[in-house]
Amino acid sequence: MKQSVISICLVCLGLISLSACVLSYWRLDSVPYGFHVDEMSGSVDIGCMATEGVDAHNVPHPVFSNLNYGTPKPPTYIYPAVVWAKVFGYPVASLRALSVTVHILGIVGLFFLARSFLGWRYAFFTVTAACLSPWTWGLSRVAFESLFSATFLIWGMYFFFKRPKIWSVVLSGLFFCAAIYSYPPFRLQTPLMLLSLVIYTRWRGPWPLKSWLVFAFTVIVPLIPLIQKTLSGEIQDRFNNISIFSKGYLNAIHSVGHLNDITGIFVNNYLMHFNGDFLFFRGDPSYVHSTRHFGILSGLDMAALSLGLIWALMLLFKKYRSNNPLVLQKPFVLFLLANILIGVVPAALTNSELPNSLRITGAWPFVCLLSGYLLWQACERWWGLWIVTCAIAVFFAAAYFNVYFNTFPQEGKGMFSYWTLEEANALKTDEDWLKFVLLYRYKDYSARYFLMQYHGLSCTQSRTTWEGMRDFLKARGTY
Repeated sequence: MKQSVISICLVCLGLISLSACVLSYWRLDSVPYGFHVDEMSGSVDIGCMATEGVDAHNVPHPVFSNLNYGTPKPPTYIYPAVVWAKVFGYPVASLRALSVTVHILGIVGLFFLARSFLGWRYAFFTVTAACLSPWTWGLSRVAFESLFSATFLIWGMYFFFKRPKIWSVVLSGLFFCAAIYSYPPFRLQTPLMLLSLVIYTRWRGPWPLKSWLVFAFTVIVPLIPLIQKTLSGEIQDRFNNISIFSKGYLNAIHSVGHLNDITGIFVNNYLMHFNGDFLFFRGDPSYVHSTRHFGILSGLDMAALSLGLIWALMLLFKKYRSNNPLVLQKPFVLFLLANILIGVVPAALTNSELPNSLRITGAWPFVCLLSGYLLWQACERWWGLWIVTCAIAVFFAAAYFNVYFNTFPQEGKGMFSYWTLEEANALKTDEDWLKFVLLYRYKDYSARYFLMQYHGLSCTQSRTTWEGMRDFLKARGTY
């Protein structure tokens, strides 16, 4: 009976995970309802690259595509997206599908990574925790490049932990390099994580010096253009504005930037990411990142956390220490915990939109690995928990997906410029489209996206139309 129950539960967890992945592609054109400005600007940029070989501002084949606001689009997003667009098109819904696909590839990587650590059953629990994570499931359906970094990080670790053959060392270094390119928070987190990897490999088995030299060369050399652009300040505008070191921010809070002040701000920002409302109940304050009905942790994560706390308390009693999972795999557990804490550091160095689930996505793979580990260990000890785990997964999935597809679209539509979408859908004549461009003369990407996708203009034509309206209004003194 025991083996039958376990087999049924494994099938159940597999079906839940598969269903979550399939649902990731459902209604991408309407949920979220409307398009965020970052999605529209990305679509215009990718559309121009795919059709004319220039970015939205007519720069041919850039390393980073500067949108004149926010963080420049990295090459690790631009060029895969261009290939995708040539096959599937470049509307926002298509680029959302690209984000989902890359995220699912990251979950596949988590399976292989977890299996390489402790076997396929552990991998099953890790993947289920990843597939049902409200932290990233909704984020993966928004056409951002941020989750690309998490996927690259996961595959970098997978090849890092394979036997140190030269080909796996090279692939590992390239994936870590891609993670650093893809999203600014990983430019701090990844080097810190690599330090923890060096320490952890001393327990798993040291690498030969040759492998370390090849690894360092593979990571560092491709980073030279990024380092140059960072030192020159070319791609630092966004961080300079939202950093806790920003003079404008420090002046606004009446601080002169003393070390004590900076430390206090950092600690406060850091601890904001561990409050109960963020973790368990409401999640990220932004509807772009969250449904606002669930914390960033799923029901499975919370069950795993409860088990972890119980096992941590049991360490106080000597008779429970010898077979305690936190002791049996102590280096592994410490490695995961250390990287969860490291993953929050970049967000704590910023001064806006806190707590922020997007800026701490570097911690997400390690949370999944830890949740999977604690659930797996518990179920292997008490087989009845297999049924409990499946029940939690089913009920949480049902509750989350119901809210996401039925409640969230209306509640979160204000963050996705739904009015622009509705106005564009109502347009019919060329005169109507000129009025639309006039209305959005201060929002070039909003105007250009709909001109390209709904009015059939090319990249060059959309830019010329918008700039013509701007220049006409400037000449009249009304821009």
